[in-house]
Amino acid sequence: MWKKKENETPAPTPVREPEPRASRPAPTPRTERAVIGPTVRIKGEISGEEDLVVQGKIEGKIEVKGRGVTVGKAGKVNANIYARSIRVEGKVCGDLFGEQEIVIEAEGDVEGNLVAPSVRLENGSKFKGSIDMERSTPPISASKPSTQAPLKNDDGRVPEMGPKQTKPSPSPGPGQLRS
Repeated sequence: MWKKKENETPAPTPVREPEPRASRPAPTPRTERAVIGPTVRIKGEISGEEDLVVQGKIEGKIEVKGRGVTVGKAGKVNANIYARSIRVEGKVCGDLFGEQEIVIEAEGDVEGNLVAPSVRLENGSKFKGSIDMERSTPPISASKPSTQAPLKNDDGRVPEMGPKQTKPSPSPGPGQLRS
């Protein structure tokens, strides 16, 4: 029925040119972070240069230079923590030293001292300790002794300590009675 004509050449197949691809956005740099899972228990010193998320139990010392530490809801830490920023959602018993900030979330429970230029305690959080928010205070290493300046009188002199007196009594302020 249909016969191929002898002098007819087959039609060339069209060559497809590659379609221009939409340029992919460069991948965002992945922030490295280490995660300590809820079944992991560590005793000792943890140090590193990446963000750390703690969901397990740690006893000892945590030092993360220039990065952040997050104690998750399941995390239980019995250690001093040194980091750029510290976020607590779980339980921490120890001193926290933040280069930038410390945040205790509503579920967080901290027993220890906080040292950072910015400290935020959210409603519902539990905290027992002291807060030092001096901007010039660098994170204090646990090995350095305290160098607190001696107390001075109103005239600028350091009071003499007698055998029975251990601390100078503060002078009363306006509206206060001297006992």
